[in-house]
Parts: sequence; C-alpha cells; structure tokens
Amino acid sequence: MSHPNRFAPARVRAFVGLVAVAFAVAACGSDSADDAAATSTAAAATSAKSKVVFDQAFQDKFDKILNDQFAASGLPGVVVSMTIGDQKWVKSLGVGNLEKKTPILPDDNFRIASITKTFTATAILQLVDEKKLSLDDTLEPFVAGIPNGDKITIRNLLGMQSGIYDFTADDAFEKEFGENPTLAWTPQQAVDIMKQRPADFEPGTKTVYCDSNYILLGLILEKVTGKTAAEVINEQVVAKLPGLANTNFPTGVTVTDPHPTAYTPDPADPSKPQLIVDDVNPQVGWTAGAMTSTLDDLEAWGRELTDETLLSPELKRERLQSNRIDGAPINLGYGLGVMTINDLVGHNGAILGYSSIVLRLPNEDATFVALGNSSTNSSTATTEIVLSLIQALYPDQIK
Repeated sequence: MSHPNRFAPARVRAFVGLVAVAFAVAACGSDSADDAAATSTAAAATSAKSKVVFDQAFQDKFDKILNDQFAASGLPGVVVSMTIGDQKWVKSLGVGNLEKKTPILPDDNFRIASITKTFTATAILQLVDEKKLSLDDTLEPFVAGIPNGDKITIRNLLGMQSGIYDFTADDAFEKEFGENPTLAWTPQQAVDIMKQRPADFEPGTKTVYCDSNYILLGLILEKVTGKTAAEVINEQVVAKLPGLANTNFPTGVTVTDPHPTAYTPDPADPSKPQLIVDDVNPQVGWTAGAMTSTLDDLEAWGRELTDETLLSPELKRERLQSNRIDGAPINLGYGLGVMTINDLVGHNGAILGYSSIVLRLPNEDATFVALGNSSTNSSTATTEIVLSLIQALYPDQIK
C-alpha cells in the first residue's frame, strides 16, 4: 500500500527529540546487534587535526556502538558516515524495503527535512552579502499582517527569535497533513494560520524553534529575487558548491531514484508493521523542510556550514554565533540557520518517512552524517545514533 489516511497529528519538532536524546546517548554500550547486513569502508590514515586513528580497534568499537543504537532505533535501515581529516568510515545497516529485504545503500536519496533550513538561510545571507537585504530589515514590507511584523527582523527569523506562532502546531493543519501527506498546500496557507494567532513572545526575547520563520524567509527570497525559492536555492546555493550533485529542492511529491522506501510507525499501534509514506507534498515543508540529498552530499554541506565558501567572512562569523534554545537542558543553540551543541554545528531533520542529521566539529575537522528511512514528523532516531558516536569520541561536546 502507499499511505493510508491515518497518520496521527504530530508537531514538526526535530529539536524536541534531539534534546531528549542527548541524555540517553550514554547507553551506547548495550549488547551488539547482528552485523550480517552491514557494509563498511574506512581509510587507515591519521587525521591532521586529531589523534583518532581509524584502525581495526576503532572500527570494532564503532561498529558495536552503531549496531547497538540501530537495534534500538526502530529504523528499517540507516546509512552513516564519519569523517575526520582524511579518514572516512561509512556504514549501512538494515534494509531499504521491508518486504523485499533490499539493502539500504550509502548512495540512496533521502528527504532531509529541516536540514533544508540551512540552505534557505544561506540563500538569505547571500542576499545580505549582496546588499539586497539587511539583517535588520523588518518583516512587514515583505509579508504584511504578521503579528509584530513591524518589529521582527530578518535576524530574528533566521535565529528563531521572532515569537511568531508555529503553523505546524495548528490542530487542523496537523490533522490534515497527518491524514494526507500529499494534500494540496501553499505557503500562503501557512501564512494565513500565522496571521490568525497572537505572537508567542516579543521579538528577540527568546530563542524558540519554529518552522514558520523559514516559510516566511522563503517568501522573502521570492520577493527579493523574483524567482521561486526552489530556483534560488538550487541555482545560487546547491549549484555553486562542488559536491552537491545529488542535492535538490524538489517540486514533485516523490524522491529521486534510487531511494529507500519511506516508513512511519502506525500511530494507532506502533507494534504493527510500519506504514509506507513515499509521497509527500514538498510545498508543506517548503523552505523549512522540502529538500532531498545523500550521505556524501551532506558531508560536503556540513563542511560548508563551518568553512563557508559561499558567504563573506563577516557573515560566516555572525552566522555561527548562537543563542541557547529556551528550556534546553544541554547547551543546544541556534545561530543564523544552524543548530549548535557546544562546538558542534549542523542541523537535524524529521519528516514522515525520513530522519536525518549532519553535525560538524570544525576544530577536529570531523563531520558526522546519518540518514534513516523511517520517521514521524517529530522523531529523530538518526540524531541519537550520531550523538552516540560523537559522545564516544568527544564526550565534552555532549553536555
């Protein structure tokens, strides 16, 4: 079957899962799962910036951590990469299709959900570099009628400090999207929801993760450039960076082949077989969550988020200055379109069918990526996997 109309409403909150999981990663020493379905590759050189060596002892240790986390994740399949300097470790575990038992592959395409926000933010910051926008410009001239729109700045939107109501929390929207992921939808419908609700807080006074900010940034992109958001991001961000040949802001409901089958747990009974949810309208997540990519492409993108070849040095520095997410029990922050955990920089994502994360530790030249083929709109199993790997290498970064 494709997707039954019985997905439970779920708020699109990848960050909720990330915060909850950060305290659970210490449990990565449980019994190892069967490794028969796994494939791995690793180089044996020593990183220029780290004492970590990808030798056999390393591979045995991290194979076990990954196997344990995968066994507990509920994912049908996962692909993971860890790169430190010139060393690379790649693993694939599980299946791309539960019925056919076909393997999940490192070259598969996946929806990357909220990692899209990092691309949208880059496109906006490029316009700032080009003097077509200012971080201090207010929202009202671009999208009129949003509560506090005359006070909310581009900087507030990028940094999750606008106070705008999150349209993904609207009960009617949640129910409609949950029951039909291919529903007809436009960004304007999200804006209409935002206009109907009062602000949650005054701009700049809190840092609260909110998808509405990035829908509005997409509309600003279109108004300033005269192009569609997909055109701007594909042409001015993706096409400008070597290594992103398989990254795309799509316009159709399907993921480019090859891709694993996408699953979501049955909301009525998680013990039942997972439900297939291959098709999702990209206009729903749009500039907050529509894009697709691959393991290798996200590794290249993770490096770009800290090294920033597409932005000026000034904006690169400003982008990485983050504010702690309100209520986060660990040092989880948000910069200008990037998530931070202490010195780690990147983002994670969750959408029906796919879970994703990319994190980079620039002072160690280390990049971590994981992609899985099952998720609700708010679960982040790949986040737990990556944080477990990072904790084993750099425990001071996960606190």
